[in-house]
Amino acid sequence: MTKEPNKTNSFELIAVHFLKELKAIFTDSGAVLILVGALLIYPVVYSFGYFNEVLSDLPIGVVDLDQTSTSRKYTNMLDASQEVAVSCKPQGLSDAEDMLLNNKINGIFLIPKGFQKDILSGKQTNVAVYADGSYMLKYKAFYTAASYDNAYFGGGIAVKRSMLEGKSFQQAQMANSPLSVQTHILYNPSGAYGSFIMPGLILIIIQQTLLIGIGIVGGTFSESKTSPFVLPLQRRHREILPLIAGKAGAYLFLSAFNICLAVVLVHDWFNYPDKASLIDIGMILFPFLLSVILLGTVVSTLFRHRESAIVFMMFLSPIALFLSGVSWPTSAMPGWLVALSKLLPGTTAVPAYLRLRTMGVGISEVKPELLLLYFQAALYALFTFLYFWVRVSMDRRKERVNSALSIIQ
Repeated sequence: MTKEPNKTNSFELIAVHFLKELKAIFTDSGAVLILVGALLIYPVVYSFGYFNEVLSDLPIGVVDLDQTSTSRKYTNMLDASQEVAVSCKPQGLSDAEDMLLNNKINGIFLIPKGFQKDILSGKQTNVAVYADGSYMLKYKAFYTAASYDNAYFGGGIAVKRSMLEGKSFQQAQMANSPLSVQTHILYNPSGAYGSFIMPGLILIIIQQTLLIGIGIVGGTFSESKTSPFVLPLQRRHREILPLIAGKAGAYLFLSAFNICLAVVLVHDWFNYPDKASLIDIGMILFPFLLSVILLGTVVSTLFRHRESAIVFMMFLSPIALFLSGVSWPTSAMPGWLVALSKLLPGTTAVPAYLRLRTMGVGISEVKPELLLLYFQAALYALFTFLYFWVRVSMDRRKERVNSALSIIQ
């Protein structure tokens, strides 16, 4: 067994621990799968899953109890909408309900009997929409299709009625819609779900895969019961900072390649909103990665087995996604839960990153989040330093006790 040389230069110590950590990663198939494979696969697979961006042409059934030219025109307008497609016309509501329960259609539109008669006589009529409220995206599509169809259909009837009274088309149009509303959808013009969810989700994937990978390597090292230090016991206190820097540098080096794929190439391939410069993106991602790595380093000291790291971090993943504000806005969360969420770097980095990338704000606009990320990194570095300081101190105390016992004996 070869003995490690007594390194005295801090930069040489950092290099030693940097190479040792990289070797530990690439000789562990589980760590490679998580730290490299997962970050190569997850962003691409998720992006392909959301490739269509918006729900369109959802199959619906139209129960037309009126069977008139007006009801058929309404059905054709509904079929022409982007959100839904009329796939069948059941004879009754019970037949349509059976088709909905068997998942053959996603919604039902019911046109009542007397639909045309009520319209021609100037009475208000109703169209019933049956949609699955447990699936919010589909429900929103049905509601949008019904709202647009009713607005255009009702507007056309009102214009024709005004023209029959002797008004010109322009006058009838103005009478029906005296106020012109112009809607501008900012930052995500198409209203695409993929462009909304993926930029923030990519950062959460990076955070969780790093935490799991660091935990696996840390748990494996704990199982081996070997010392992470290379200097003699009496000189190990001065090796703590190089050890932390070397370990953090190894994961930063590995993350650089993953960032190029997940944050740069995936955004370009799938045309996600991108209004920030690479310099600004790098300025927010560096403290984010640093704080995640240092958090993973300090948490990995708690694990004595690699399986414990996997179980704990997988348990933490859905919580991290929820607390990031991607799936539910943090403004609607309890204050104590928002404060607790700041323990995870992603809850600070994701909103700042989205403001940079999708809204196009400058780096000065996210300065509070930037400072908080550096504070988190410093705090986790301090905890890691204290852990190793206590560990070295205890080892030195044990050595003194053992030396005293050997003298007595």
